[in-house]
Amino acid sequence: MNQENNRRRRNYMLRREPDATPIPRRTRTIGMAVSIGAVALATLIVVGSLYNIQIRNGEMFTRYASDQQLLDTTIQATRGEIYDATGKVLASTSVVWDIWCDPSYSSALYDSQTITSTDPETGEEVESTAHTLNAAACAEISRELTLRLLSGDGVSLDKVNTTSDAYVAQYEKIYNALSKIDSSYQVLAEKVNNAVKESIESYVSDRNAKKGTGRLSISSSRTYQRNYPYGAFAASVLGFTNADGEGFYGLEKSYNDVLAGTDGRTVTIRNARGNAIADSGAVTYDAKDGNSMILTLDSTIQEVVERYLNEAIAANTVENRGCAIVMDVKTGGILAMASKPDFDPNNPNDYTANQAYLEELVRAEPELYGIYLKNEDGSYVTDEEGNKILDPEVDYSGYFRDIMWKNKNITELYYPGSVFKVITAAMGLDSGNATYNTTFNCSGAYAVAKETYHCAGRHSHGVQNLALALQNSCNIYFIQLGQRIGVQSFYQYFKAFGFTEQTGVDLPNETSYMQYYTDKNMGEVELASSAFGQSMAVTPLQVCTAIAASVNGGYLVTPHVVDQIVDANGNVVEQIGANVRRQVISESASETIRQIMEYEVGDGTTQVGGYRAYVAGYRIGGKSGTSELLNMDRRADGDYKKAASFVAVLPADDPEILVYVMLDDPNNANSDYSSVLAAPVVGNIISEIAPYLGLATDGIDRSGTTVKVPNLIGTEWSNAQVSLNIRGLKHQLVESEADNTAAPVTWQYPTAGSTVPSGTTVYLYTDGSGGKTTEVPDLTGKSADFARQMLLAAGLNCTVEGSAGGLVQSQSAAPGSSVQLGTIVTITCG
Repeated sequence: MNQENNRRRRNYMLRREPDATPIPRRTRTIGMAVSIGAVALATLIVVGSLYNIQIRNGEMFTRYASDQQLLDTTIQATRGEIYDATGKVLASTSVVWDIWCDPSYSSALYDSQTITSTDPETGEEVESTAHTLNAAACAEISRELTLRLLSGDGVSLDKVNTTSDAYVAQYEKIYNALSKIDSSYQVLAEKVNNAVKESIESYVSDRNAKKGTGRLSISSSRTYQRNYPYGAFAASVLGFTNADGEGFYGLEKSYNDVLAGTDGRTVTIRNARGNAIADSGAVTYDAKDGNSMILTLDSTIQEVVERYLNEAIAANTVENRGCAIVMDVKTGGILAMASKPDFDPNNPNDYTANQAYLEELVRAEPELYGIYLKNEDGSYVTDEEGNKILDPEVDYSGYFRDIMWKNKNITELYYPGSVFKVITAAMGLDSGNATYNTTFNCSGAYAVAKETYHCAGRHSHGVQNLALALQNSCNIYFIQLGQRIGVQSFYQYFKAFGFTEQTGVDLPNETSYMQYYTDKNMGEVELASSAFGQSMAVTPLQVCTAIAASVNGGYLVTPHVVDQIVDANGNVVEQIGANVRRQVISESASETIRQIMEYEVGDGTTQVGGYRAYVAGYRIGGKSGTSELLNMDRRADGDYKKAASFVAVLPADDPEILVYVMLDDPNNANSDYSSVLAAPVVGNIISEIAPYLGLATDGIDRSGTTVKVPNLIGTEWSNAQVSLNIRGLKHQLVESEADNTAAPVTWQYPTAGSTVPSGTTVYLYTDGSGGKTTEVPDLTGKSADFARQMLLAAGLNCTVEGSAGGLVQSQSAAPGSSVQLGTIVTITCG
C-alpha cells in the first residue's frame, strides 16, 4: 500500500501542468513553413551571390581580388634613338628623376604644438596638434636643394651664382612647395640627372641622421627624358615627344610605334600595406625597347643648309619664313630639310627666341594669321580706309607655336612660278610638242582671251628656242608651248608629276589640299597661267619630286627621311629603299631637260639667268621662280607680295642631288627676283656640300690658272661669297664677336686686286678692318699633301713648286712666324 502511494506520488511529481496554453497546430505549421522559407531564401541569396561572384561576374571579381592581392609594376620600355646618316645621335632617351616631397610628414619643416579645446557637441575636452612653418629651417633646406639642382652635378655647389635670376626663381619654387606643410605631395624638380638626385638623397639622409633636426621626407621617381643634343636643328623633321613620352610631331610622331617599344611588367604578391612580398612566385615580362632609326639626313649638310637659310631670311627680311631641301634625285632620300625660324625640340613650347619675328609675321601676313577686332554685332572694326584692324588683345601664343612647328616644305602651299616652266618644258618634250630647238616669238605682250600677259620687266625676247626661253624665263614662250600641249595633255602630265596627290613622304601633317585646275574647269586663260606656274598652289616638296623626275630619267620617286630601322643590337629590321611610283617622261626628254637647266645656270662666263648659283668646277643645272602671292593683300607699292625660289641639280649631265630654297615674302629693297634672292643661297650651299659629298667635277684642270680677287668690302657676306664661287675661289667667314647675321664685309684677305691661284680661300670679316693672324707651322720634311693639310688647318693657303711627290725642302714663310689668315705659303718639294 505504501509502495503504491509512493508510485503515485512520483508520477504526480513527474507530470506537471503546462505553464501556458499549447501552440496550435496551424500556427506551428505556418511557423515551420516560414522558417523553412527563410532558410531557403537565405540559401538562394547565398547561391545567387556565389553564382554572381564566381560565374556570372567571376572575371571581374577575380580582377578585384588580384588588384588587392597582387602588385603589378610597369617596366617602361626605352624609346629608340634617331641617328643621322653618319651615325650622329639626333634624338636619344636618358633616365632622369622627378624629386618630390611630403611636407606634412616632414617634421623638419614645422614646429608642433598641442592645443586643447572643447567639443561644442559633447562638451568634452579634445586635444589636437597644430603645425607652424619653421621659416628658418625651410629656408635652409630650400637653399641646399637649390644649390644641388643648379650645380648640374650635385657637387659643384660653390660655383652656383646665388645672385642670379635662375637661383632666385629655383629657390622660390622650392620654398613655396616646402612651405605647404598641410600637403602630402609637392613636386620640387622634374627631370633631374642621377648625380643631382644622389646628391639630394645624400643630403636628406645625412640631415635625418642628426638628432633634433626633425624628419625630412623627400623622394624621387624614375622617369625618362627625350634629348635633342643639337637643339633647334632639323626640328621640323625630328619633331618632339609630349610629357608622356609619346611622339607628338615630326618623325617622333610618324614612327612612334617603331620608336616606343612595348612596356614590360612585374607581378608580385603584396602585403596589407601594399608593399611587394619577396618570393619566388614573382612573374616578370621584360620590356621590349623601341627600335632606332638611321636617317638619310646628313647633319653636316643640314648644318650648311640651315646656316645659309637663316642668313637669307635675315638679309632679305623674309616675312613668312623660308624652307630648303637637299634630296637624292634617284632614290628620293632627303639629305637635308629645313624650315626657319623653327624651335628647340627640347622645349618646343618656348617661342621667346623668335617672338619678335613671329609678332612681325602676324602683322605682315594678317590674311594667314591675323585675328581681327569685331564689334558687338559681329561685324569687323575698320579704319578710315575701310581696312580691318587686328585685335590688340588677342593671345597669339598658340598661333606662334603652330607656326614654329610647321614643316613648311610639306604643310604649306605656294605658287611655284617660273620653276614650273621646267615641268611645262618636260611636258612639251615628252609629248612631242617641242624639242630643244622649238622656237616661239616673244614680242613683249601676248593676249589670251581677255587677258594680256607680259614677261617680267616687260621684256621683249624675240625668237627663242627652249633653252634660251628657260634662261630668259619667258612667260610668253611657255604660254604658247602650253597652248600647243593642250588642256587634256597638260592636266594628265600635271597629275602624273604628282601635283594632285601627296608625295607620300614619311613625315606627318603633309597637306592633302592642293589648288589647281583640272581638265574639266581649265580654260584657255587658266592654261596660260598654269603653263608658267602662276595658277596652281602646291608644296615645295611636290616641286622637288617633280623636278627630280624631270632630270633622273623620268621617274617619280617617293621622298623619304628614314633609311633604316635597327633593333637594340644594331640589326637591320627594315631597309627603306627607293620607291619608284611611275615613269612620267622618257629618258630622252629628261636628257634635254638636263641640258636646258644647265644652260640656265651657265659656266660662270655670263651674267644671265641663274648664274649666281654657279660654283666653279661643277656642272650645275637650275631654274629660278618668282611667283606672285595672289592670295595675299598687295604691298604698299601696289605690287603683289612674292615668293622667291630656286632649284638646282648637279652634276648636270647625270644628277645625283637636288638643292632647293624658297623664301616666302622677301622684302629686299634692291630686288624682287629669285635669281638675286634665292639663287645665291643655293650656290653657297653647293659650294660646301658638293666637295663634302665628293660629287663629280666638270673635269677641267684649273691648277695652273690664277684669279683676281674681287673687292668684297661693303657687300653682305653671303652675297660676297657668290662672287668667289663663280671665280673658283673658296671662302671662309671668320667668327666675329658681333653678330654676323646680314652683316657686310669689313675686311678681306687676300685683299682686293690680288692675283691668286684658283682654289685659294679668301677670308671674310664682318668686324674690324685688320684681320687675324696665325702661326706658320714647320713643314720641313713633310710630304706635299700633308703639308697642305697642315697649312689648311692653320688657316693658310698653299702652292707647291718642284716635285709634288717629294718632301718639303723649304717654305716661303718661316716656321713660327705670324701672318694673316689666308696668306699663301709656297712650299718647295724635292
